[in-house]
Amino acid sequence: MFSLTCDSSLEFFPYCEHNRSTRWIAAAATELNFTVRKGARVAIVSIGAGLGEAFLTTKQVDIAIVGGAMAGACLALSLAQLKGPNGERYQVALIEANEVNGTRHPGYDSRAIALAAGSVDTLKGLQLWSAIAANAATIERIEVSDRGHFGGVAMTAAEYDVDSLGHVVELERTGPALWQRLTESTVELYCPNALTALTQRQHQVELTLNDGQQLNAKLVVGADGTMSQVRQRLNIDLERQPYQQTAVIANISCAEHGVTAYERFTSEGPLALLPMSDGRYSLVWVQSDDEAQRRLALDEQAFKLELQQAFGQRLGLIEKVGARASYPLALCKAERVHHHRSVLIGNAAQTVHPIAGQGFNLGLRDVATLVEQLDVALQRQQDPGDYAIVQAYADSREDDRSRVTGLTDGLVKLFSNSSRLMALGRNCGLLSMALSPTWKRQLAHQAMGWSRKRT
Repeated sequence: MFSLTCDSSLEFFPYCEHNRSTRWIAAAATELNFTVRKGARVAIVSIGAGLGEAFLTTKQVDIAIVGGAMAGACLALSLAQLKGPNGERYQVALIEANEVNGTRHPGYDSRAIALAAGSVDTLKGLQLWSAIAANAATIERIEVSDRGHFGGVAMTAAEYDVDSLGHVVELERTGPALWQRLTESTVELYCPNALTALTQRQHQVELTLNDGQQLNAKLVVGADGTMSQVRQRLNIDLERQPYQQTAVIANISCAEHGVTAYERFTSEGPLALLPMSDGRYSLVWVQSDDEAQRRLALDEQAFKLELQQAFGQRLGLIEKVGARASYPLALCKAERVHHHRSVLIGNAAQTVHPIAGQGFNLGLRDVATLVEQLDVALQRQQDPGDYAIVQAYADSREDDRSRVTGLTDGLVKLFSNSSRLMALGRNCGLLSMALSPTWKRQLAHQAMGWSRKRT
């Protein structure tokens, strides 16, 4: 027989799979044929015959973030640092469906991303740059050209009196670094856990996870990518425009290496090389779906020859091509980025073509804007899911979202058009930018993620 003696002060949180207390309770629960939900508030009863019983209640948090890739992880770490006038802090939960273990996580795979100088400033302001800087390579020069045509633009950090135009970070190194910070923070981690149900109530949003755990949050943030479950469960429409293009990605080694990022427009699509550590470059080669499949099937030597022909000899011979991967390209834009006690950030809100390298930079501005709004709410001791907060976030992001999605879509159409007249026009444009300090400065500010001229 078991005598029930509840002690509601005892809690267990799933910060790692090797939490001994969590494992012990789970073992006892197995013997008694009931489920213990990791992360739920647990009341232990007296022990008899080596077993125990538990009483479970739904976990209450202020903010639940669904999706633990770059945008979600940065948001969680930023919110954990906020402090109210009397030392109050948000209780933040981060829900991630995949284990964060190098390339096993789709958001932390072998890709590299370019961080604009403005994004580095943002990360410094959020006190996150130190977790990323060790894995970042500097961009001090950017060269833009159009294969087979005159015209081109080169920009250097020295021209604009800055240390760099941006940085390149490797996702498979950055992800574990961010998650190490998360395990050391006050953020409650639910990983691996998938969202299976979302119900909006007047004063909270109820979340159910795949193992039966339940959370109530005052605000839910969808940071779960282009196929966002949060967005779908909120019934927010998604505008999707396929480009019939595929990005082939790989890490390559060349005879020469430096601090220059290259973007070269070809008749098939843009080709970008971003400098990485250890003398490598990150390749993003956009091409038609059929050509991408053909090139993915080539052996390394044949692929190198075609890449060399498309890119030229700027870096000497291409010596090695690592494992190749690909993903289809489309413009995806959520009809809205807010709902009752819910907001969307990053690729859940919009996914853009990589032609201008704006994807994560745009998502990071989502993060910074939301942190700013939630900091104001904390200082005022206001409900983080209040309508005024989510509406202010949506209003603040609308112009930037529209501008960047419109810009990238326009560039795709401009540089994918093979007509001679269009080719002449865009190359005259590149030449004009090279010769005009004003136009070139505007291009540089866009590349560095600055919305206006800095003084």
